[in-house]
Amino acid sequence: MSIPTFTFGKIPVEFWEFLMIVFIMIIISVAGSYKVRKNVKFDPSWRYFLPGMWFKVGGGIFFGLIYTLYYDGGDTTSYYECALAFVNLFYHSPLSFFEALFGGGTIEIKSLFTQETGSPLGYMFFDEKTRTVFKLCIPFVFLGAKSYFVSTVLLALATYGGLWRLYRMFVSYFPHMYKNLAYAVLFMPSVIFWGSGILKDSFTLAATCYFIVATNALINRHQRKWLHWFTIVVAGAVIISIKPYILIILLPGTFVWYFYDRIKLIKNAYFRYIMVPFIYVIILGGSYAMLVVLGDSLGKFAPERALQTAVVIQNDLKQDYYDGASFDIGTLEATPLSIASKFPLAVSAGLYRPFLWESRNAVMLLSGLENLFILFFTLAVLFRMKFKRLRQLIKQYPVILYSFVFAILFAFMIGVTTSNFGALVRFKIPLIPLYMASIIVMHGHLKGVKIRNERRRFKIMR
Repeated sequence: MSIPTFTFGKIPVEFWEFLMIVFIMIIISVAGSYKVRKNVKFDPSWRYFLPGMWFKVGGGIFFGLIYTLYYDGGDTTSYYECALAFVNLFYHSPLSFFEALFGGGTIEIKSLFTQETGSPLGYMFFDEKTRTVFKLCIPFVFLGAKSYFVSTVLLALATYGGLWRLYRMFVSYFPHMYKNLAYAVLFMPSVIFWGSGILKDSFTLAATCYFIVATNALINRHQRKWLHWFTIVVAGAVIISIKPYILIILLPGTFVWYFYDRIKLIKNAYFRYIMVPFIYVIILGGSYAMLVVLGDSLGKFAPERALQTAVVIQNDLKQDYYDGASFDIGTLEATPLSIASKFPLAVSAGLYRPFLWESRNAVMLLSGLENLFILFFTLAVLFRMKFKRLRQLIKQYPVILYSFVFAILFAFMIGVTTSNFGALVRFKIPLIPLYMASIIVMHGHLKGVKIRNERRRFKIMR
């Protein structure tokens, strides 16, 4: 009796793969249930650990099904095929595998692959950033026994840690809002869909979350500083290797968070207001200096090339070969004034587009519905939130200021460099948890939810 084999697009799936996915989920659920029972009696937010994990795994599988059945592949299957070639090379010749793994994108390295192992796709192998992505996928394809969907499940589980720790960070500040914060961080559909599959966005989303959580731990002087610094360095390296523009947004926001947290401790109000302008000059200068130092790593997003890059990318994504799935915020020139003039349109695009009527397929329709909810929820909160109350909330909790600074700057960055909806909905996912968590906190503040001044002693890095 032959074992049934199914075909999803160009990805063959055997029956044992379904059994392996079920087995993995049972093992993870049993282990997770033990940890939940151990912690939930002291911290009710743990009740969302398993649902969040299942939701993320389900998002990864759904993403894989959509792209293998509806789109017949795409980048996700290309990354998988490239990683699969490396795994085959490991079984064929371990020495050649390690030479290829730590080597660059050269013809000599590519020649190590044979017809038997399969060869990485040229356009991905010779590009440094895409090469980094499929190299990061290798452990998951190896542990997943070369199965696309099993590898997807393992990747979704591994990257779930970033979102979970970000959720725990917000709950440590606002423990009574744990339920609504779970919806904001763990259950936003677009974040789960685009951040759970075999795609570069899964890695950059997780790295961004780890970077922010480790920064929070350092600002609040948590123990094991070496671990937090190590997390920041590793997460920063992953971001630079794949999407360096994310680090361009993280750095100034981090400086704002750090200095604002220190400034609010100064009791002399007059001295505080005098210091603020100097602090922001230091933030701008320090951020620019760090970006200059990282210039080679940032590539086309280095300070001296960033404006021209924005114009080139924006103009390219307007072209006819994107089949009408694009939008236009106006003509850009490679000057600071031209870029800055697009700030309102770019931010609104980064936060709330595509609008519902701009959706051209099922995936865009889901994104349009989510954006419509975010827009109306934001307007409902901001119309009721007086500036004085917002200032008091930010003064007490600088994490809200950080979240808004990051979300607005990130929305501006992708809004001004992205004119294609397909790219926009993927690129924006790192800002959504931070933005929605901030709006949720403001909403809770309006409803009079009691926010304790003394936070619970959550172990953020668990």
